[in-house]
This record gives sequence, C-alpha cells and structure tokens, in this order.
Amino acid sequence: MQKKTLIISAACVVGLWAVGSVVTPVLKEHNDDFPDVFNDHVLHERVKTFPTEHEARKSADGELIFRLPKWVPRDATDITIKAQTTGNAKLMRFTLADTPLQLTGEEGCLEGAFSDGPTLVASWWPQEVGAGDGRPDCSGQYQLRVVVKGDKVYAWSNGDMVES
Repeated sequence: MQKKTLIISAACVVGLWAVGSVVTPVLKEHNDDFPDVFNDHVLHERVKTFPTEHEARKSADGELIFRLPKWVPRDATDITIKAQTTGNAKLMRFTLADTPLQLTGEEGCLEGAFSDGPTLVASWWPQEVGAGDGRPDCSGQYQLRVVVKGDKVYAWSNGDMVES
C-alpha cells in the first residue's frame, strides 16, 4: 500500500511540474490584466500601462522599475512597461507623436550586452524584434536596446548594467 501511495504521489508531482512548465510561459506572455499580487508572487513580473508620458512619469507608483528613460518624448502615448520584480529585465512599448525619438547614446555600453533578444515575453511584443535589432542606449542605469517600427518604439533590457 505504501508503494502505491508513493507512486501516486510521485506521479502527481511530475504532473504538476509538467503542467507548470507548460502553463507558466503562456501565463507570462499574457499577464497584462492579471492582478499585481499574482504577477508579483507567482510570475515575478508586473505590467503597467499609461495613456501618456506625463501619466507614466507621475503615477509609476514610485517604483523605479517603471521609470521612463529621459529620451522618451513628452508627447509619447500608449506606454506599456513589463518588468521583472525579482531582477532588472524590462520590456517597454510606446507610440510616437510629433516629437522625433532622440536616443542619448551608446557611451557606457558593455561589449556583447545584446547578444540575446529580450528575456521577457509579452503578447504585445513583436516576435521579429530581438537580438541585433535597433540601437543601444546606455544613458541610464541599465543598457537598453531600442527599435522603431513605424510610430511604435520597442525597448528592452535584460538587466545588464551600464559600465561605471
């Protein structure tokens, strides 16, 4: 009887692990509307959306992970940021208006920082944007890679810090 219980317990553990390993990536890709508590404690990510650059700067809840880079134009709209709560990876998307995008530069970027694409995933992130795309910007604490597609700007960091 103990052997049967052990086998059933092991099968349950393996089954839960298999379901978790399949379901978790799907949840992480589509977690935009999940409650912060679930995202923070289960997925270790959080997503915030702001209608304007002003709202993003004003109401990012004082969380540094949602701080916009200085080069985001003042008239940018439809800003979405996805950030790790247990690390420093980040995805960001926004729409350009009349002000052109002016990155502040590559100075301070480390060699090879963008050999990989983004480590985070999101349903709103285009699959064709990844490693080697866009331009680096290292004007803040973390190295960002920035891609412009039409009026949409996509930027990501895998948590690589800028050279000190």
